[in-house]
Amino acid sequence: MTATVRSATSLIRVDMLHLRYFVAVAEEGTFARAAQRLHMAASPLSQRIKYLENSLGTALFVRAHHHVDLTAAGHALLPQARDLVERFDAIPRLIELATADLSPTLDVGVASDVTSELRTRVHDEFARSHPELVVTFHPGATEPLLQSLQAGRLDAALLHGPIVARGIETVRLHTAVVKVAVGRGNGFDGRSSVRLDELAHLAFVSIEHDAAPAIYRGIDELLRRHGVHKRIILPDHNFGGLAHVVAGGRAFSLVGSPTGAMAKAFVGEPIDVLDVEGTRLRLPTLAAWRYDTDGAIPTGALADVFRTLARRTGRNTEPPV
Repeated sequence: MTATVRSATSLIRVDMLHLRYFVAVAEEGTFARAAQRLHMAASPLSQRIKYLENSLGTALFVRAHHHVDLTAAGHALLPQARDLVERFDAIPRLIELATADLSPTLDVGVASDVTSELRTRVHDEFARSHPELVVTFHPGATEPLLQSLQAGRLDAALLHGPIVARGIETVRLHTAVVKVAVGRGNGFDGRSSVRLDELAHLAFVSIEHDAAPAIYRGIDELLRRHGVHKRIILPDHNFGGLAHVVAGGRAFSLVGSPTGAMAKAFVGEPIDVLDVEGTRLRLPTLAAWRYDTDGAIPTGALADVFRTLARRTGRNTEPPV
């Protein structure tokens, strides 16, 4: 690309490459480093800069032995040159966007123990009420998904509560009954339920608590009240490792949705899932969105969809753990 610049005395033709070379030298401070960045030799780079200076009729750099400094003209040119280069480099992306499928995408985070049924209902409700949207689900743990939602990388999220976060609105869509997963041979074979204090000889095994700090804080306090003090925390957010520890008889865990990622990890293992006696354990799933959403769908419309879903699912309003 060639830009034509009118000076007081003549028309100057400046190639985009010259501006790119100028920006590189200005930012790197030496011809050697700029040449490295541009994947070329320093000598032809120096010649190109000299040609640019001759074309403009003024020096752009003060050359020292080991570095170069911008002249007043160089300082004036740099922001304009940088802007031109960036705009030129953006052309392919502009063309790509102009010719791509322009259907707006709704990015929705989904926490690991959200039921497949709820995920399907969310998808179907948006398809019914906003057929122009393409709904894309992004799996993850509650806390990282919440952070992505707050940062604007997600339009909404299905998270496990409680959720208290600045700028975030929520509505409860589902509440799962939490059960105990324990390996066979631990004295509970043939039983359908267990009290938490009966598990005091075992450790409670979980993924890292940063996946959902509020939930694990509540669980930890509850277990301590029932005499369960031993903990095993696996060093990632992978539920697969929990099954090995529980099946081995060293620990027990807590399971929410029977169709969630955690329950699926226990399928085929020598593990029993038992009801909890004497304590009402619940895992709520909340739809969450930002107050100031300006993405694929306005905030009000987003809230309407989730509130409609909440009414239809007849959500359980019992408190979480």
